Amino acid sequence: MNKAPSQLTAQACEMTDEELARQAAEVATDWVSADTPLSQDQGWHLVGLQYAGSAQGEMHTRDRVGAWRQQLVQALKAADGSAEGAGRIATARSEAVAQMRDMLLDGIRSAEQLNKTWISPTDPRAALRAFISRHQ
Repeated sequence: MNKAPSQLTAQACEMTDEELARQAAEVATDWVSADTPLSQDQGWHLVGLQYAGSAQGEMHTRDRVGAWRQQLVQALKAADGSAEGAGRIATARSEAVAQMRDMLLDGIRSAEQLNKTWISPTDPRAALRAFISRHQ
């Protein structure tokens, strides 16, 4: 996508939670390949978008992101170059996007709960918009 950052930001502001989470999940899934699974910084960035609320919750979220990454990497490594293998890769990526989207939607709900409990200024939608803008 070769749109100007201001155009991306305007579009992201009009997105539903589902659309924001899906677009961010697509970005995150694109980070993963068989050769470069996910950097430590990228993994922690994805954890941060999920608003775990505590160190224990953060570690649980980190484990979920790691399992998500590992499942995708295994599917990508199993590709054999055939048309059937390409289909399996497309399916694995689609499933990975759906899983990450669900984790990010949970993050929105978690942040909203934390904001009510701790009166935090965190806006999970703004964080997703910024993530999308920075990484597309």
